Amino acid sequence: MRLEQPADTRETPRVDFAFRDAMRRFATTVSIISCNDNQGHLHGMSATAVTSVCVDPPTILVCINNATATHRAVSTNGRFCVNVLRSFHSELSRVFSGKLKGGERFRVGDWDRSADGLTYLRDAQANLFCTVDRTVDYQTHTLFFGRVFAVRTEKAVDPLLYQDGKYSVAGPVPDSDLSDAGAWSILAGFSAG
Repeated sequence: MRLEQPADTRETPRVDFAFRDAMRRFATTVSIISCNDNQGHLHGMSATAVTSVCVDPPTILVCINNATATHRAVSTNGRFCVNVLRSFHSELSRVFSGKLKGGERFRVGDWDRSADGLTYLRDAQANLFCTVDRTVDYQTHTLFFGRVFAVRTEKAVDPLLYQDGKYSVAGPVPDSDLSDAGAWSILAGFSAG
């Protein structure tokens, strides 16, 4: 099977612009990182730079901009919760993307505290409670490796996604025989030749 490059493909001369443009093609699950600072004040931010690292021990990676209050709180307190958002949480994500500031953000949404005081979103599709195990500073961000010590999940798998600068939702791909080059080319958006 030969895949042809679509006619509307373009090259961008500046790598930084091209990189941003390419990253817009990633469909990523939206989460809210919630935490408390050492004085007990709530902090949180919307995040798409979140991924699993390993299962043994359960570890997740979260990238946080160094200039944010959430970064300072996670750095000093060493604990955070990854709240994996559901499809109906787009407005909540906007609130945690800067629409509101500081603790005001937590007036929107169904927030609660765990037995050990970590704030979490009750109607998230999953909550991963973490302690910071390791950090790596890289340019404008810190990569926080969070050792997951508790997990809550909802029955529904209904993620809020972010792609091409917009919120979107996922849907299942119909079962088909992907060994058929014609079916694959339709799914991939290429012509088989």
